[in-house]
Amino acid sequence: MKKLFSTIALVVLTVAGYAQSEKLEPEFIGQVVVVNADSTTTLLEKEATKIKTGSTKFGYIPLPGTGLLDKSKVNMTVKGKESQTKLKSGRLTFIVKAGKNDIDPKSVFGVFQFEVKKKTREFKLAEGSLLGGVQSTTNFNTVPTQVKKYGTESYLVVIENAEPGEYAFTTTDFSYVSTFGVK
Repeated sequence: MKKLFSTIALVVLTVAGYAQSEKLEPEFIGQVVVVNADSTTTLLEKEATKIKTGSTKFGYIPLPGTGLLDKSKVNMTVKGKESQTKLKSGRLTFIVKAGKNDIDPKSVFGVFQFEVKKKTREFKLAEGSLLGGVQSTTNFNTVPTQVKKYGTESYLVVIENAEPGEYAFTTTDFSYVSTFGVK
């Protein structure tokens, strides 16, 4: 009888644990949720990105050699100075739905901090000049994180000491990012 009761209790706990993890996971692949202090989740807003290029315009000065001083930048930009999702600084926990979680998480998603401008948030993808060469960013994991598998399709992502600023998660689709701000 004890063996039967123990087996039933184990099955009930396993099902309850699975149901709990299903509730916390985002519904669709590519979505990111933040795990709140009360164990509820909030879906991060997906914002459209644009790739913008800029130059210092030294190449337009009609003097010999000024074109050598010209620098160009390529930035991923998002409209607005801040995200609608605001979080307190400190330890933050997120769940990223990836479809499968048996792939190295660094090749599935990235977490980075924006540079805030007057009307946009920007992340530098590349910078170059004739004299300095080109430096490009292929790494979107600029924020230190701890990552573990979560369920069968997601990753649990922890940022231990999130400092004030504007941040984003990116997946394989760079046309949208999941954004959040830290106060």
